[in-house]
Parts: sequence; structure tokens; C-alpha cells
Amino acid sequence: MTSDGDLIYAFLEQFGQQEIPHKKYLNDYLTGKWPDSPARGELYNDDPRLGDARLCGTTASLCGIESALETGNVALLENAIRLDQMLHAFMFTLNGIPVLYSGDEIGQENDNSYHMDSLKAEDSRYLHRGDFSWSNAEKRNEPGTVPNRLFSFIKQLEQIRADTAVFDSSAQVQCIDTGDDHVLAISRSLHDQHLLAFFNFSAHPETIQLPDDRFVDLLIYTQVASAVTLPSGSFTRLMKTDA
Repeated sequence: MTSDGDLIYAFLEQFGQQEIPHKKYLNDYLTGKWPDSPARGELYNDDPRLGDARLCGTTASLCGIESALETGNVALLENAIRLDQMLHAFMFTLNGIPVLYSGDEIGQENDNSYHMDSLKAEDSRYLHRGDFSWSNAEKRNEPGTVPNRLFSFIKQLEQIRADTAVFDSSAQVQCIDTGDDHVLAISRSLHDQHLLAFFNFSAHPETIQLPDDRFVDLLIYTQVASAVTLPSGSFTRLMKTDA
């Protein structure tokens, strides 16, 4: 990926990805046109000839929280929340300053009402520019609600990042090969601290072998065995111990 976020298709061709059909797939999936896609996004500046477009939508709606709540499907809601959390954990694992779009911290959904406003209807970016939902913000204090689960999780990510030296910008950061194309792995090292982070982008559980059993899960502070199994759309961040 380039510094401005564009995919490098000269590299992706070795995995069988061609630019135009791949972009069409991404656009179709993230707008909910792909079969069984839970995403609810809209395109902006769409160029059908080249397959280029920008995407609009809140994180929650793109991850499937909006569609799961509409249908009342509990299993799909769990999948969507897990994916939302994984993407935020990925952001907090990288260097730089994590930026939350207004409402992401409470799982704010798309504002589809912009279609009814003649001053906004032609600009799909208003889909994720709706008024902040203060009623949902209050639910961040209600255990088990979507706002509570996302808000408390992101706060935990913030605290871990602030308290753990390996997240300093001077750390050595690199991607590592897990032998599984579905799992993105990142290592961070600074002095005597070593972190491994795994993100499962597959629709299925994936098992990753660890170099040894000297790792502790940073979220729940428990020792991890020599292998970890990640459900679809989930992650783990492991700190190496001296023991």
C-alpha cells in the first residue's frame, strides 16, 4: 500500500488480484451488493469505466452493525462488533496518531436521512456526517449495549497504548509472514519489549503457530499457548515475556 492508501497492484498480482475486478469486488462488498455482504456503504465519485470510487459510511455500518441490528440477527451482530473492534485494534497497533471519526467510539450508524435533503442528496459523504447521537452516547454506560462494548474497548486500547513502551514511535515495526494469507501479522520491538499482533481477515477461524509459549495476551493478561486460534474478523496482541 502506498503512503496515501492506494493498493499496489503490481505486488497484488502475485496473489491473483487484478486492479479493476478487485476494486469492483471491494466496492460491491462494502456497499452491500455482494451476496451476503452485511456492509452498508455508498460510493462517492464513482467511475464505472476504471472501477475507481471512494467509499462512504461509518465504521459500524461498513462492518455490518447497522444491518445486524435491522434484522435482529444476534450472530451477525457479534461478528460485526468483533470486526469493528479488530479494525480499531489494528489502527492502535500502527505508528502515528490514532484518529477516531466522530461517532466511531459508540458505533454510530449511517445517516440515511441526507437523501431527503435537497442540499445534501447529491453528496454521499453526508452518509457518515450525521448529527452525533447523544442518546446512543448515553448507552456507553449501559453494559452489553453496542455503544458500551465499543466505547469501553477503545478506551482499553488507548490505555494499553499509553502504558506500554513498545507502542512508542521509535519502535521497530514490520509485517511478518505467518504462512497464512488471511492473517495479517505485525511485530513491534523496543528495547526488551516484543509484541506480536495477528489480525484474521478470513471468513473462517485461522490457527497461527507461535515461536514459543512465552507470550501474554495484552487484553486479558493471560499466558498463551504455542498456538492461537482466531475467529473470523478477530485479533490478538501478544507481549513476549522473559519466563
